[in-house]
Parts: sequence; structure tokens; C-alpha cells
Amino acid sequence: MNETPKTPIVRLAFWLYLPMIASGVFSRPPDVFGISHPTRLAMGMALALVTGAAVVWLSRWISRQTEWGRMLRVEFHALLGGMDSRQVLYLALLSGFGEEILFRGVLQPRLGWFWASLMFGALHFPFRSILIPWSLFALAMGFVLAAFTEVLQNLWPAILLHFMINYLNLHDLAELREPPPSDP
Repeated sequence: MNETPKTPIVRLAFWLYLPMIASGVFSRPPDVFGISHPTRLAMGMALALVTGAAVVWLSRWISRQTEWGRMLRVEFHALLGGMDSRQVLYLALLSGFGEEILFRGVLQPRLGWFWASLMFGALHFPFRSILIPWSLFALAMGFVLAAFTEVLQNLWPAILLHFMINYLNLHDLAELREPPPSDP
């Protein structure tokens, strides 16, 4: 495997998300992967694509139009920038599947959408105060993803939405050019 400086992050993600994915296998969640209502599933997937595009547009607009958004973008670029396309794909797939299987597939049916969403937000709690807006965004998205799963009674639209947001935003971060140094 061709190693880049971000390869350890992808390896860490694999070991973090593998147990989340396994939880869906071993806990025998309700049939949220089924396709018993193909029309509802197709509508849910289309809604996930539209919602994902809107969320990605909003996050990019915020990161370019507000000072805190620019700071957040630079901070995330320092953590996640420099990944190649394959690493971005792996990380987006692992997080989209892993988090949705655990929070919406396993926890939401047992604890309810409210508590599963709060736990999702807690997973995204920042280790630095500059990341608090991202945590609030993740909490809000937790409620959106819970609503998708609750209304559609299927996990696939939430997985698609989560994957799409992460994939497109990680690509944006990976391609970010270093900002010019500010004048003293």
C-alpha cells in the first residue's frame, strides 16, 4: 500500500468503525436494511441526495463566508487534509456505515431517536474549543439522520446522506490550499 502521511488516520478509523459495524451484525437490530417498500426507499434515497447537496453547499458557504467557518476549515485541513481520493473514500464509507449502523440501526430502536441523536452529538464533541460549531452541526445532523430513519423505516437513506456529506467535505478539505500567512 502506498503510504501517505494520513494513512494512520484511515487505519485508526478502521479500528474505530469496525466495532460499530459489527454491533449491527451481533445485536440483530430491527430490519432497517430491508427493502420491503421499494418506492419509499427510492424516494428516501432521492431525498438523501438532495439534502446532502444542500448540506454540503451550506457547509462550504459557511466555511468561505464566515470567519469562524474559515477557521474551522483550516483546523480540519490541518487534521485531515492531504488525504488521497482512496483514503477519503475509505473514511467516508467507514464513518457513514459505522455511525449509522450504531446510532440509527442499533441505538435508535432501543433508546429512541432523541437519545441516539444526543449520543451521536457526544461522539463528535470537540477536543478543541474551535471545533464547537462542528459539534453543534453534528448534533443537528444527528437529528436529521434520525428523522430520515424514523420516517422511512430504513437505514440506507441515512447511510447515503452521511456518506455523501463526509465524502464531499473531506474531498474539499483534502484539496484545500494552505491559506496565505496573515500580515503582522
